[in-house]
Amino acid sequence: MSSSLGVHITSEILGQKVHFDTLCYSWGIMGALLFGSFILSRNLKVDGYSARQTILETVWQLINGLTSTQIPHGKGKGFTPLIGGIFIFTLFAYWLGLMPWRVGEIFSWWPKLDNGIHWEGSSPAADINVTGGMALIALLTYMLAGIKAGGMGYIINYFKPLGFVEWLDLLVRPLTLSLRLFANAIAGEVLVMSILGLVALILPMFALAFELFVGLIQALVFSLLTTVYIGTAMAHSEHVSEH
Repeated sequence: MSSSLGVHITSEILGQKVHFDTLCYSWGIMGALLFGSFILSRNLKVDGYSARQTILETVWQLINGLTSTQIPHGKGKGFTPLIGGIFIFTLFAYWLGLMPWRVGEIFSWWPKLDNGIHWEGSSPAADINVTGGMALIALLTYMLAGIKAGGMGYIINYFKPLGFVEWLDLLVRPLTLSLRLFANAIAGEVLVMSILGLVALILPMFALAFELFVGLIQALVFSLLTTVYIGTAMAHSEHVSEH
């Protein structure tokens, strides 16, 4: 059975070919997050709880717990918005690819790829450009955090006799971050679509539920590792500056 999984709708913007579906998905998620945050955070109360306030506080406590335990000297609170944004964006970017976009084939206007196959929907997390970009954000964040904490001592550390280990670390960390999320998103979409192609009812629902849970774990892992890298860079910088 032919499939469009992992294949994107391309378009040319400013002379550059881009994955147009990924672009729309990503900006849509960011817009939805900003709008949702605005709506959910209005008229919050110290006394008395509502469903939306409970949801917000649960997410806040989760992210604040990550940053406060992994980033030293109480400096984690400043990174909570970034880590929270990464967590929520990753979660919805993973989940989008699992939605039943294939039902759109019944409409004549549903987009087709260059090979004539209907577009089946592809998660932004299944685009290496997105996961690589997120890993680059994580890399720049923990490097800047290390420089802020250790100053020139952090930079000089890369030019010591064993500095090649630090340079290798700069390559391996973002590479593993991006590839882990990318590979799991692709595998999840393939699993759901393969089961759907074999069995139309019941079993795909269990596969979808499992992959939704996997998406939650992947978002948590990406956020946790980013937080750990920031905390490690800051702690290492402070240790270097003391010596």
